[in-house]
Amino acid sequence: MDLKLQSYGERAILIQNLDITLQSSLVSLLQVSPPVGFVEFVLGYDNLMIVLNSAADLGAFRTWLTDLLEVGLDPPVEPRLIEVPTRYDGEDLDWVAKQSHLSVDEVIAIHSGAEYRVRMMGFAPGFPYLDGLDPCLYLDRRASPRNHIEPGSVAIGGSHAGIYSVASPGGWHLLGRTELPMFRPDLARMNEPDPTKIFTLRIGDRVKFMNLG
Repeated sequence: MDLKLQSYGERAILIQNLDITLQSSLVSLLQVSPPVGFVEFVLGYDNLMIVLNSAADLGAFRTWLTDLLEVGLDPPVEPRLIEVPTRYDGEDLDWVAKQSHLSVDEVIAIHSGAEYRVRMMGFAPGFPYLDGLDPCLYLDRRASPRNHIEPGSVAIGGSHAGIYSVASPGGWHLLGRTELPMFRPDLARMNEPDPTKIFTLRIGDRVKFMNLG
């Protein structure tokens, strides 16, 4: 894999062209054994930004990363499997079926039959961008986004599946809904919030939609 390292400001490095396995391995290592000068990381779709204490730590981090890649990283921890109970009654289900030259039952079977991976957390808190959508369901997003979509709406857009985590505008196609919350703002307002409880999903998780019929 041809990784690209790019300086990002005075004290950060952006590691680009990461696949999900290498990205997950790096994150696991940073969480348990970070290099000298490490402050935090920020995950993207196929990249990872490393923030360091100072510009003086950049060279040491590059050496640390190069040595790691030469030796080889341990495989990441087996990702969790999160089941998302879903009622397929979305406003766009018929339209998606017609555009995909499928029946509604076929769309439901294809969408619920796949296993997805959380590749990135997106535009709203807790919104997952899910890899693994069957190409026969790839559809451009709506030309005119809706002004309001309810949280829990299960949707597809482009080559991704997703779940709306908060009420918001949106241009994805609605297939159904789930009662499983993606984001718990009440827990976020606590004195010492725990991100593992605030957000149901995290990058790397496997996801299955369970058809409630």
